[in-house]
Amino acid sequence: MITLKKYFTQNKKSVAYHFYTKINNNPLGYEKITREEIYNYVISSYIEDPEIILRLCSLEEINILKNLLEENLPRTNNGYIEYLLFQDLEANNLVFATDKEYYVPKDLINPLKMAMNLYQEEEYSLKDVTDSVLLGLMRIYNVLLVSDYLKYLSDYNIIFDRNSLINYFLNSLRLKDKILIITYKNEEYVISLENPYYKDVLTLREIPDTRASYRLEELISYGKYKINLFEPEIFNFLSFLEAHLTPDYVSLIINDIIVYMGFRLNNPTLIHRITDNIKELEEAIYKVLPYFPIWIYNGQSLSYLKNYPKFEIPAEKYD
Repeated sequence: MITLKKYFTQNKKSVAYHFYTKINNNPLGYEKITREEIYNYVISSYIEDPEIILRLCSLEEINILKNLLEENLPRTNNGYIEYLLFQDLEANNLVFATDKEYYVPKDLINPLKMAMNLYQEEEYSLKDVTDSVLLGLMRIYNVLLVSDYLKYLSDYNIIFDRNSLINYFLNSLRLKDKILIITYKNEEYVISLENPYYKDVLTLREIPDTRASYRLEELISYGKYKINLFEPEIFNFLSFLEAHLTPDYVSLIINDIIVYMGFRLNNPTLIHRITDNIKELEEAIYKVLPYFPIWIYNGQSLSYLKNYPKFEIPAEKYD
């Protein structure tokens, strides 16, 4: 089992540096800092402000870290949700894995214990909802005018003005590499860094004054898991995928469908590629396509767009 120090100092410097820039708003240049200095900065930052660790995580991830402080957890193929949670924890260098189990590197155990002593569940529950809604909107829409984004947030009683939103993004370690505010053609936009196609989406987008309506819990589901688990067809589809495929492959398929439907591609050849020509999987995918957001229609699902003949899926695909 390796330590964080060994991981940072013996692997690619770019990996350590990327994380360093995530927790440091005023980083030194790439050539001006060594891997060991990066490690020392990270550890000293955690000791000085253990809440940094909490700010990197969702509530589910915090609970996983609590359990890992008690004992290592087996590395099993328990499904897509677990895969996403551990993927985020590993990306934030809080959890490492062997072939058989997940563990906290020993040089993070004390900082992690300090963080858990500061953990206030009610406070972080509110933050978790806010973060999930902020991220869920971008996974549905891909790109929004800042003014529209603020209006949509207010529908869920999450109130920001422009400046407070900018400050929130600057200080949100959980969202920092997922959402960005940019200026494009003299307009300010919130854009997705997970699917950075905002210029294409803006070029293709239609019906600018129409937006889909999602319940708060559905929006949170998008923010946490990229899909709406409160839609029965999506939940059943995920269960089908998990019964036949490993979690990493499930994640790849879901990411492919998100982009496919985001751009309303209507290309059977691409579905063949996504499914590796597996007929049963292809049939399952066609049944759930209406429940994935379409970025160029401001997040409207296909069921809202049946009067638009530019996008057609053969009716028999839904049988």
